[in-house]
Formats: sequence, C-alpha cells, structure tokens
Amino acid sequence: MKHPKTIRKGLDYIIAMDAPELSPLEVRELLRKTVTKRFDVIDQIMSAARKEGLITDKDGMCHFTYEAHDLEFYKPRIIHTEEINNCRCCGRSMKESHYIELRSGMLGPYGSTCVRKLYLDYLFGEE
Repeated sequence: MKHPKTIRKGLDYIIAMDAPELSPLEVRELLRKTVTKRFDVIDQIMSAARKEGLITDKDGMCHFTYEAHDLEFYKPRIIHTEEINNCRCCGRSMKESHYIELRSGMLGPYGSTCVRKLYLDYLFGEE
C-alpha cells in the first residue's frame, strides 16, 4: 500500500523497533520523538500500522507482529556526525549528532543517550 512519506517513515520505524509489546501511549510517544509532533499524523501512522498488520491490540498493549506484514524490512543504520545541533528527543544542545537512516528517510538528530532510548538496541551491538 502506498503511504505519504511521513506515514512511511513511521511504519519503517515501527518495523525497526526491537520490542515485543508496548503500551499505545509508549508507541505514540516514540513516534512523537522520532517522526512527527503532529498528533493527527501519529494517529494515521498507528492506523496504517494496524491495517498493515504491524501492530495488534491485545490486553491494552500494542503487540508487534512483524512476521504478519508484507512490507519489506530494511535494517536501519545509525549515522554519527560531528555537528552542533539540538536533540530532537530532549532538546539539549550537542556537538555530536546521531541519525537513524531508514529506507524512507532520516530521523534525527539525537544525542547519544536519547538515540539509545528508541528501542533500536540491536543496532548498537555492531559498534
């Protein structure tokens, strides 16, 4: 199914998350910190994720059902740059920025602490 770029980024991020289940509030908060601050777009991402079969709701939790989707998985990368920026997650000023490279585009910048809070732990095993 064809989605607008922001929705696509949200779906790619959900596919990349390394979590078996999260509360709907946690998923929405992660999307707010990574993809968009607009709640209507977050609602569209959540709806598209349910429609694509990436998320199922059970017992008040969002269960990630990656094997049920037909979207192609692209393993994201963490890109580290030396630049002065503000963290998208916490707003702190930083000299080193981290970006998450998804198939649909880049997310970030993030500080080293915040990028590790985005349920992408498996990416840091390669460092």
